[in-house]
Amino acid sequence: MKEYCLITFESVNFAMQAESVLKNEGIYHQVIPTPREITLSCGLSIRFNVDNVEKIKTFVDNKKINIKKIYIVKGSGVDKSIEVLK
Repeated sequence: MKEYCLITFESVNFAMQAESVLKNEGIYHQVIPTPREITLSCGLSIRFNVDNVEKIKTFVDNKKINIKKIYIVKGSGVDKSIEVLK
């Protein structure tokens, strides 16, 4: 089963700041359009590997990045499920 995490943001500026932090920390990620089934607030999200979720939660807790929510996405297509992690 395909599984990954997404971070959503209140603004594009917060998304760009988070991308910079993740890049500097050497965490593989992709900036992608925010899926419509999640939110319409900001057009950009960051997709990352589930293995890095605890590291990213630490960045959020330490105010290195400002997020709206973190989601875990399991599956794809009609079998896709989306759950809020933080």
